[in-house]
Amino acid sequence: MSDQPQYPPQYPPQQPYGGDPQAPYGPPAQSHGSPGQAYGAPQDAYGAPQQPYGAPQDAYGAPQQPYGDPKQQPYGAFPQPPQPTAPDGRPLADPGIRLAARIVDSVVFALITATVAAVIAGSAVSLVASAAGTDSPLVPTIGISLVVIVVFAVQYVLEVEVPIRWNGQTVGKRALKIAMAPIEPYTALTRGRLTYRFLVALFFNVLANCYVGYVDSLWCLWDKPYRQCLHDKPARTVVVRVQPQ
Repeated sequence: MSDQPQYPPQYPPQQPYGGDPQAPYGPPAQSHGSPGQAYGAPQDAYGAPQQPYGAPQDAYGAPQQPYGDPKQQPYGAFPQPPQPTAPDGRPLADPGIRLAARIVDSVVFALITATVAAVIAGSAVSLVASAAGTDSPLVPTIGISLVVIVVFAVQYVLEVEVPIRWNGQTVGKRALKIAMAPIEPYTALTRGRLTYRFLVALFFNVLANCYVGYVDSLWCLWDKPYRQCLHDKPARTVVVRVQPQ
């Protein structure tokens, strides 16, 4: 054996795993994540801070828009039939509204007829009775004739002359926001057309005493496509809804 002292073998320093080969041995390596961030600090990707349990979320659990177009009818609902319109595009009047307008017109007609007939027929009967005597057959004849004339005249004024000045509306139709109109678009509602309509309606009113005339008013319940009554057919008129003025 040699007397020289034995030293342990010397090894060159090794680089840390994944470190910079130029960096000296021993400096602390960067923490996992973005450079400069300490371990456990909030990170941008993996490990980002999460919302507490039960907090509102943006995706799952957030209020969602209803499926489909909100203007569409709910599932299982029956589609509404299209509103029937006149040839000029205005909506047709419902039969119930036409009936209500007719009731109003009948009340107005009865009040005016009773007032006018009482004044005119009463004055004429009194005059004839004073001249020919109360037992004269002229008294009832003149009285009945004047009442018939008054009834016809008042109804003519209400059904023809008033609509001519009120754009196809009688008193009742004006109150219910409906009006008579020619079936041909852009055609004037003339006095001749309204007179023809009035005479046909008057004919059915006379037949109403034997219940046949009621078919005229009921015809609009099943008439297609314009909901016309029978007196509308020959005059070629329809009844439409109008916008309030």
